[in-house]
Amino acid sequence: MATMLMGYDTEYHAIGENLARGGGESFYGSLPDDTTEAGLDIITAIHEAVGVTGTLFVCGRTLLQCLPALRKAAANPLLDVQQHTYSHILFKDDTWKGGLFPQSRPEALRHELGATSALIKEHLGTDCIGLRTPHGYYLGLADRPDHLQLLADNGIEYVTSWGRNSEHDMPSPFDIQPFWYEEQGFPDILELPFQHWADAFWFEGYGIDRGAEFLEVLKEGVDEIVEKDLVYGACFHEWAMIRYNEAGTGWARGVMEYALEQGVEVMSYTDYYNQQLQQRGS
Repeated sequence: MATMLMGYDTEYHAIGENLARGGGESFYGSLPDDTTEAGLDIITAIHEAVGVTGTLFVCGRTLLQCLPALRKAAANPLLDVQQHTYSHILFKDDTWKGGLFPQSRPEALRHELGATSALIKEHLGTDCIGLRTPHGYYLGLADRPDHLQLLADNGIEYVTSWGRNSEHDMPSPFDIQPFWYEEQGFPDILELPFQHWADAFWFEGYGIDRGAEFLEVLKEGVDEIVEKDLVYGACFHEWAMIRYNEAGTGWARGVMEYALEQGVEVMSYTDYYNQQLQQRGS
């Protein structure tokens, strides 16, 4: 059965690299201070209306800056909270929009993973088992067993890190499907790739006011997974709900509704991980 995984990188207030993008104007635009709160309200309303689960991959700094809103979101049974590091630091070098975003040192990665999981436990009362790596990478972490060790040391049981094609760009192909990192020596860590287009990549390339057109692009992705019986890991952002006017164009809600109409099972990343873990043990 074709499956669509809903995940939202929740990172506004956290991204230091924003400064390298020209103070934010070139990427985030003039977004209000309450962008995370407003974005979470939209995400929550969508999931309540459609009746499916989703995962918030939250940066630790965003959690502390927007704690009431994230407590409210986490209390909703349709949403779960996993992590996105503390300050959006990178596991591998990345280039985008003409800039180099360098990978962080292992000591920084280890600290941020541990600190963010601890903050989620302290403030939301849940154990963190999932991670979306900031940015996405060709091969995910398959070529970095040292980073997989950091994940294992910090209790991360699934990661969503493979989100680029062989040119280190998007769209990422659907033939990259979930897999356990057995060959790397970590058989208990599941990779859940995110494929097709992340919202920001498409909008920043084709126009930030073209939500209705983006919905049609997303529907094409749904059609492909239905035809081939695949898993589609979606990568959206809480601030994207505001910058790209989801409320006015319905691109996020629309793709979920369309997927359900096509017989696709729509769920959170964490629900899918738990499903795979159960099937593996049976």
